[in-house]
Amino acid sequence: MKEEIMEIALKRGFIIPSNEIYGQISGFYDYGSIGAPMKRRIENAWRKFFLLRDGVFEVETATILPEIVLKASGHVGHFGDPLVECKTCKKKFRADTLVADHLAGELEKAEGEHVKRLKEHLSRLPGMKPEEMSAKIKEFRIKCPDCEGELADVGWFNLMFKTNIGPIEGNPGYPRPETAQGIFLDFPRLFRAHGTRLPLAAAQIGKSFRNEISPRQGLIRLREFTQMEIEYFFNPSNDKHPKFGEVASQKIKILTRDSQAAGKDEETEMTAQEAVERKIVPNQILAYYLARETQFYQMMGIPYSDFRFRHMMPDETPHYSGGNFDLEVKTSFGWIETIGTAYRTDYDLSSHSRMSKQDLSVFIEEEKKRIMPHVIEPSFGVDRLFWCILEKCYREKGGAEGRDWSWFDFPPIIAPFNCAVFPLMKKDGLKEKAEEVAAILRNDGFNCYYDESGSVGKRYARQDEIGTPYCITIDYDSLKDGTVTIRFRNDGKQIRQPISDLPSTLRKYKKEGKVTA
Repeated sequence: MKEEIMEIALKRGFIIPSNEIYGQISGFYDYGSIGAPMKRRIENAWRKFFLLRDGVFEVETATILPEIVLKASGHVGHFGDPLVECKTCKKKFRADTLVADHLAGELEKAEGEHVKRLKEHLSRLPGMKPEEMSAKIKEFRIKCPDCEGELADVGWFNLMFKTNIGPIEGNPGYPRPETAQGIFLDFPRLFRAHGTRLPLAAAQIGKSFRNEISPRQGLIRLREFTQMEIEYFFNPSNDKHPKFGEVASQKIKILTRDSQAAGKDEETEMTAQEAVERKIVPNQILAYYLARETQFYQMMGIPYSDFRFRHMMPDETPHYSGGNFDLEVKTSFGWIETIGTAYRTDYDLSSHSRMSKQDLSVFIEEEKKRIMPHVIEPSFGVDRLFWCILEKCYREKGGAEGRDWSWFDFPPIIAPFNCAVFPLMKKDGLKEKAEEVAAILRNDGFNCYYDESGSVGKRYARQDEIGTPYCITIDYDSLKDGTVTIRFRNDGKQIRQPISDLPSTLRKYKKEGKVTA
């Protein structure tokens, strides 16, 4: 399926390989004229759902960070992936990926107890040290995938791109590997600007950069990607969320540590309240975000049955963390992480405080003392979510609708275009009337696609292929009585509506998520 989706994504302009005419460098994709507006709609839906509702402040921080910032955060010393080189052809590979691919291949052929043993090896891969990975490569006799040569010992490769700030050498900087650090650095001013009160939440949407060893799988692993992150600063003596009551009964699925330790791939469903009471999730704030993430993903068209939260095991959880949960989606690539929700405690603020020699603690009036705030961080990968939406909303040709073309069933709030406008024909004033209707909708804020080429049937097919929920056709009756037909994407049925009512009608349909007549 992923091959078919990628073919449509490339053909219709959802994504474009960057620098394609010079030979694409892996790990970089552009968003085309269909993908870019859809990506913006995903980001705007996130803003509305997570920021506007809860009064989260949005910031925009610098992309290039001086080395001292990333030394304090631990990225200079510890942010990397295991790297292995072939002794014969000298090609370099990501070691954990090689081992995982080898074990997955063995698993397909294995039987009995050997299956359990291989699953245990796979479960231990995350967080494994280079020397342990070297031992696995030797144990399973893994060779170079290109030339079958012997592999050297596994080393460590820092994933940050490096540059120099200014014309004089010796002032290193890095394009940020995550958007979070800029928010931590801005925290003192944000705290003073907004009433010197906790909790305080700040967020941003922006690019991050990681020099991946062997990026592959399209949008799943990129060297330049977009993150949507929230940093929720709170007093550790009060880890309640003021809106937790709104989501306490929301069901979430967690792949617990106990299940993973037992070699099982079985999630446990519980409410957000139960997750806190059972001490699986450390506090209400983190549980609040897991519940909201569940709601948001369903709103994005990801079925509840196809995602879960994996509680990261102790050996893969950062030493400073009070609990990390990865939202994973079941895709044609397997389970992939798309959100990381972490309890970062006071690690970042304390580290920057020590390195900068600036006091980043805050005075709490009620307690008459200074404290270092703790942080809960939900970090969303936009590009991976984009791919998951493509997969989950993809509908093959045929099906109940009997179409001769594949199409996308996007929720109207994130479809690339709100609607499309067609003249039935390009003569007798129909073209001019259709252009007038398109202008009315665009002036009212709708992202409207205008198309007059080919038969109406082919135009419908093109719009279905990019997921446009409503097609508006101007015909001869439109010239007589000022009405148009609205075709609904999902069932192909049509209704007539006055042109004067179009903006309010389409706005109502979008709000309701209406995609059938």
